[in-house]
Amino acid sequence: ALPLLGAGFVIMPLSVGSLVANRLVHRLGHRVGYPALLPIGATLFAAAATFLWLAHGALWELLLGMLVFGLGMGASYAAMPALIARSVAAEQLGSSVSFNQVLRTVGSSFGTAVSAAIIAMHADSSGATTGQGVTLSFAVSAIGCILLGLALTVHFFYRKQKSNES
Repeated sequence: ALPLLGAGFVIMPLSVGSLVANRLVHRLGHRVGYPALLPIGATLFAAAATFLWLAHGALWELLLGMLVFGLGMGASYAAMPALIARSVAAEQLGSSVSFNQVLRTVGSSFGTAVSAAIIAMHADSSGATTGQGVTLSFAVSAIGCILLGLALTVHFFYRKQKSNES
């Protein structure tokens, strides 16, 4: 177990990964297209969540998982405003991007609440977190990320096929 300050630093690779991915999105967006960045980001989310589900006993595993989560988050969150800007009328851009931010915040809060509930439901008799609760929380997260990644990938290829037929 890490002291509180050390545990806080475990999230730092998430920020580093997000920053790196955010900087690469512009280049990647021109190379593979912005619509491809959402399934790529979701796949990185799924890979990180699955890795953390299966391997989270060592500090380096947590740090690596957080880094990959950050890469996925940076790719997805940076691509979304560009996709919104291409999809809505100019006079609706501000409210559309703001609504996206609201949905991100609500989604993050919902995910946090679900994880906290799972961990609380599997606490030991003294109320302390157990490995079972943490593992189950990572499992639920991984399954959700995998489903999202699959849905976005299927949607991407469906839209690509439809545009090739036109």
